[in-house]
Amino acid sequence: MSAVTRSGKWRIKPSSKLPIFLRFVINSSFDTKIAEAAGFKNFVVNRVYLNHMMYWPAKEYDAFEAEVIGHLKKNDGWYEKYYARELKNAEYLYRWGLKLKKVDWKNKTNLEIDKVLTQLLGYYRTVIGSWYVQYPSDTFFEDAIEEELAKHISVNHPDFRKIVLIFTDPKKMTDVAQERWELLKLARKFKNKKASKKDIAKHLDKFAYINRGLATSKPYSESDILKRIAEARQSKEGLSELLRYSSPQKIEADYKWALGIVKPNKRLKNIISQARSHSFLRNRRVEAFMLADYGGSFMYHEIARRNKFNPNWIMDVSVPEMHGALHGKPLPSVAEMKKRLHNYAMVVRNAQTSLITDPKEIKKLEKQYSVTHKQEEFVQGRMASLGGIIRGRAKVCLDKSEIGKVKRGDILVAQFTTPDFVSAMERAAAIVADQGGLSSHAAIVSRELGVPCVIGTAKGTRLIHDNDLLEVNAKTGLVKIIKRA
Repeated sequence: MSAVTRSGKWRIKPSSKLPIFLRFVINSSFDTKIAEAAGFKNFVVNRVYLNHMMYWPAKEYDAFEAEVIGHLKKNDGWYEKYYARELKNAEYLYRWGLKLKKVDWKNKTNLEIDKVLTQLLGYYRTVIGSWYVQYPSDTFFEDAIEEELAKHISVNHPDFRKIVLIFTDPKKMTDVAQERWELLKLARKFKNKKASKKDIAKHLDKFAYINRGLATSKPYSESDILKRIAEARQSKEGLSELLRYSSPQKIEADYKWALGIVKPNKRLKNIISQARSHSFLRNRRVEAFMLADYGGSFMYHEIARRNKFNPNWIMDVSVPEMHGALHGKPLPSVAEMKKRLHNYAMVVRNAQTSLITDPKEIKKLEKQYSVTHKQEEFVQGRMASLGGIIRGRAKVCLDKSEIGKVKRGDILVAQFTTPDFVSAMERAAAIVADQGGLSSHAAIVSRELGVPCVIGTAKGTRLIHDNDLLEVNAKTGLVKIIKRA
């Protein structure tokens, strides 16, 4: 089942309320020139963002999806070229993020800052331009692995789904996985009284950006790390078990175990190799985008300071407005910013974005685009991290600003997760996500944490409400609403 579902003439996907600046960057990345440079014949250059949902013309997306899956099915060498190019671009952007956070922006002129901003946006667009490949690729690799695996072992084998999940794990540790493992080692050092605040500072220098997400929160602080260390030490699983579960050795051991059971032939080996590299690239690309945004945040705050503008609002100006501020043009008024922060929509035509903040105009769009669902007492998804039967109170988080309400033992219900959701995922008894393939962040991190996870419910966040009592079957992917709040 694709993360991009169908509704009439639209293909739709849950989409969190990203800051306006980043949505402008993303929207401008899907134009025909970027598509052609990346080797695509088809692309999605039109879209509408409305109330946490993205609407793409089905005609455009279907052609793009068919092109990607066609290459993957033929195994014509396209994927290897795509992977090498996109990983190179992601690593370049990642390194740019490292450089940006060290710049003394106060000593830069407006023109110098504008030049760097233009360069950064160019690198963003290069990385984002092929972003949508991940959705059809997820569907293809999951289906292909299940189909080929069934030729090697019975679909009724007790570990069939577990092996599918292992074969779609990233081929290397991502920063998110590395941060979790390093955090647990820090917790052990503190337990043995061998750690200091210098160790935390070193940890923050490398990983603080993860909690910022895509400009949706603040980077990890010392108090955040100390709180997570305390929670890890108090975990019922025990620190040693958490360390073992998060270690690269366990991931490698699981992979070797699965290979030993299956003994894959050449075709299955190739699919597994591509799926694991796809999982790594998908997550690494997000990390590169987030680190570059974190590095750029110091530049954005300097622009706000020079314009006597609220720095907490600077990410909700548009790209043209950001450039304009460096050339003497005023940033939006307080009244306009309050409207944007309350709600906004975007209509994109041929990669050109129209920002809509007028409530009346948004209402008109809702009549044209919004999708409704009949009230049901269950949702069905697919298992991304296995477990038993879990009951708990739902906490519906449509973006990072809401994850503080997730307490230990709650069930996190989200459209999807990103690296800044990790602290809530660590506390959750289970995770339910509207979208995501087996290479998605929710799928990968839930397996690293050992937290049961159901993905691909499509409408969970629209049917489940805060504090509903849920029962998650972490073997079948069925989520029942036992009692409404």
